[in-house]
Amino acid sequence: MKKNITIIIQGPLCEDGLRPIKHYQSFGNVVVSCWNTDQPHLTTKIPKEARLAINKYKQNIGYNFQNIKYQIQTTLAGLDLCKTGYTIKVRSDEYFTDIFKIVESIKENPDKLTVSNFFFRKDVLFHPSDHIIGGKAENIRHMFENALEFIKDFEANQIVTIEEIGLDRAYTFSVLTAEIVFCLSYLKSKGVDVISDVKGMKPEEVYIYHREIIKENYSLVRASDLGHFLMRFKSNPNPYGPTAFTNEDDFLGYEIGSIKSLEEL
Repeated sequence: MKKNITIIIQGPLCEDGLRPIKHYQSFGNVVVSCWNTDQPHLTTKIPKEARLAINKYKQNIGYNFQNIKYQIQTTLAGLDLCKTGYTIKVRSDEYFTDIFKIVESIKENPDKLTVSNFFFRKDVLFHPSDHIIGGKAENIRHMFENALEFIKDFEANQIVTIEEIGLDRAYTFSVLTAEIVFCLSYLKSKGVDVISDVKGMKPEEVYIYHREIIKENYSLVRASDLGHFLMRFKSNPNPYGPTAFTNEDDFLGYEIGSIKSLEEL
């Protein structure tokens, strides 16, 4: 598997995200996809063996709620340098010191998307975690390409309500989030049209549908199995609440909550 996997670190360069590069290299190739506006001295911390994609930063890029378009751009640029069959995408401002279980999950479930349980909730449907994503490189590429197509007609500062795309706040967030876009886009790449499928369903029927479709297409690795980690929660609506977590018990006990396994859905 080592020769056939690439770890993509995407986003603005950050000391935290560069810390575990040597660990990542023990599992495969490393690609860093960052911006031309990043601090130059941070690029010196990237090993020569790693491949580097430097993206041109633009402010006026249209719809970019939760920086979704920036994430898509840097991820696709990283995938352009990925020459392996499998990939793991991580954020540049986060880290994991042990991705062995992610790699094992990809090997055991090659046709599924492997994610963590960080804010993967059972009360908010179609919202799998997007903080670490692993699977076939072509599946991840299709997901991000579909996501780009999904958002192309939205306005720059638009807050898209969930009803505008054909879902219902009775079972998910009232507004469209990046996680929902990625979930719908990934499932579409697998031939699943969620919006059409749930049309006319009662909320309780959607919960059953969601449980089945997620278990069929996703694999879950708990954060507690990822060594020391840092995962951020910059969008916390509580201005006095935490903006990052380094312990699974802390985010499991937080008011928003997360699952421990897909069996909880």
